[in-house]
Amino acid sequence: MNVKIKLALAVILIAIAPVIILNSAFSSNIKKAYISLMATNTKNIISNQSENINFYFEDISSSTREIASSESMRRYTQESNEAGFTMSDDNEDYERITARINNMITYDSSLKKIMVINNSGLIIASTDDSDVGETMTNYNGFFFLATENNGISSFNMSGEKDNNMPVFFVAKSILSYDNERQGIVYELYDTEYIQKLMNNAQLDKYTVIALMDKSGNIFEYPFKTVKSYTENKTYSGANDFLRDIINPSNNGKFGDSYDFADGKNKRTVFKADVSHCGWTMLALTDRYSFEKQVRESNRFMRNISTGIVVLVCVGALVFIHFFTKPIYEILQISRQKENGKSDIQFRVRGSDEFSRIGRTFNKIMDDIYESEQRYRTIAEMSNNIIFEINLKKNTVFVSKNFDKKFSFRAKDDTIEESFLYKMRIHKDDHDRFANDVERILGSSNSIQGEYRAKSIYGDFIWIMIKATKFFNREEIPTKIIGVILDIDREKKSEMHLIQRANYDALTQIYKRETFIEALASEIESSRYKKNLSAVMFYDLDDFKHFNDEYGHACGDEVLKFVADTINELSFDRGFAGRFGGDEFVACFTNLTLYGDAGKIAQEVIDILGKGFISESTGMKLEIHCSIGIAFLNESGKTSEEVIAAADAAMYDIKKHGKSAFAYAKSSSQSPLDATGALAPGTSQIDSDEDMAAQ
Repeated sequence: MNVKIKLALAVILIAIAPVIILNSAFSSNIKKAYISLMATNTKNIISNQSENINFYFEDISSSTREIASSESMRRYTQESNEAGFTMSDDNEDYERITARINNMITYDSSLKKIMVINNSGLIIASTDDSDVGETMTNYNGFFFLATENNGISSFNMSGEKDNNMPVFFVAKSILSYDNERQGIVYELYDTEYIQKLMNNAQLDKYTVIALMDKSGNIFEYPFKTVKSYTENKTYSGANDFLRDIINPSNNGKFGDSYDFADGKNKRTVFKADVSHCGWTMLALTDRYSFEKQVRESNRFMRNISTGIVVLVCVGALVFIHFFTKPIYEILQISRQKENGKSDIQFRVRGSDEFSRIGRTFNKIMDDIYESEQRYRTIAEMSNNIIFEINLKKNTVFVSKNFDKKFSFRAKDDTIEESFLYKMRIHKDDHDRFANDVERILGSSNSIQGEYRAKSIYGDFIWIMIKATKFFNREEIPTKIIGVILDIDREKKSEMHLIQRANYDALTQIYKRETFIEALASEIESSRYKKNLSAVMFYDLDDFKHFNDEYGHACGDEVLKFVADTINELSFDRGFAGRFGGDEFVACFTNLTLYGDAGKIAQEVIDILGKGFISESTGMKLEIHCSIGIAFLNESGKTSEEVIAAADAAMYDIKKHGKSAFAYAKSSSQSPLDATGALAPGTSQIDSDEDMAAQ
């Protein structure tokens, strides 16, 4: 069988075999991968949307808590619970409260009504003036709501004749300075904004999104009604899954998704928790329709593959015909060489391609020197710096543009005096650079690395060095050829983007997400190394005072000073981050004793207490903060658990006086003992007045 036939058969087999194998063996795998990708995409989308809804409820709760804890609200509700109280529009606290809640109504289009109710059910303030002075008969239900589920109700219907639509309530207790309930703030929200968030989910056409509250009511398009999951036919096959979401009892038996059949249709329901209100985001996918689309896509791909194979085979046959024709002529000369005619050469006859090949072959040796000259000329004309290491002669050649970029000048052309050993490299990159040099001069065949080298202007610039080793016929290395690329601008741009992505713009310490990732890594490391590490959660006391009294520029200075203080203390023994607003976190690693964490916390309190001189006000500002301390793998096994433990310990301080620190609860010890006193190792509380203000 001659070469032409062999090449034809080989090309045809190479073209057809992969298509047949892929279409027959991997069709089901492609289908599974496609469905898996759909599931992953759906989970990610509803997870993002549930986070957005969760942020919405956190904002609602925060604004409600803020108005419920205001001084005017406490005074007014306390007065309303006293004997002989009468409603009066001249009351300054009433005027402040009314103005505040009316402003909230104006700001949030989903907020329909706000009422303030005292302990006897009397409505003492409302955005609807007709409600003021009325007594609510079911007020005890709202008082109970304020203590459950972060004060957020399940879905209810508004009851309006012309516009009966799903709504929900938010209630927050109004507490006295002694933490006694004086009343509640009650807010009525429609679901307009939640509908907008749900509609923003970019799901495929086979998937619909819904929201289920804590009671099992499902809120779905067209968003006009809510139905219990037991009455919703769409989810009738997933009742066990939904029931377990409302009342978990199977220890994660169902996971984040559930497959079920509805007649001929196969469906999958995915879930993502809205943690702040106990609700759940649901996404229902019609898998039968989706799989049908996948099958149609596979059929289309098979047709395309068949067409490609045919074209490849035809093209290959045409190419082989013209390709193999000159080969037979070359084979004749090769056979003569095999027969011992070592002095045979390509005879130059005429001006065809083979004649040109013969002349070129005969001139190869004569042209080697000229080729070397051309190589050096090209090296000098290139913007990149070319270097060649001659391992036989122990010399280094570097193109002349090296001198335009770097201040280093070699004493001679030996390897030992070259830039490989003598050029100034940044101290952080020096060991890595030296190791790469030893590798390429030793056993490695190639290297590529990025380093900072001192430029002709005296600063350090980023460069990339690529080098490859060449061998002779005996596989002995003879030379190394490499290039030095100036990547300073691209590298600094990349580092700037990384800085922006991972660090808080104002304080230049880790963002929340970056800190949590770093902490997760440290938790895993501490389990392996068995070292002692702690997380500290910082919350500034009365930070709002700086913004309100001196302006936001002063507030930013305070945040920067706090961040610099925490960052400096954790620089060589951990890392720090801004958790949001006036909250900061830090992780201190490799502690010797448990008490070391308390010493660090007290050091932070002392430094902040000494204060700093504000540039915007010219005043010396003293800062106070409350600190919660939690130990890795003792207060929690995950980043979220450890941070939550430290946060809880910090709030114990807030409740009992501020400007101090406390250790988080663990399996063996609580920050507070049975009498309510702080456990050993915590700082003392500054004042009861700060505790009441919180």
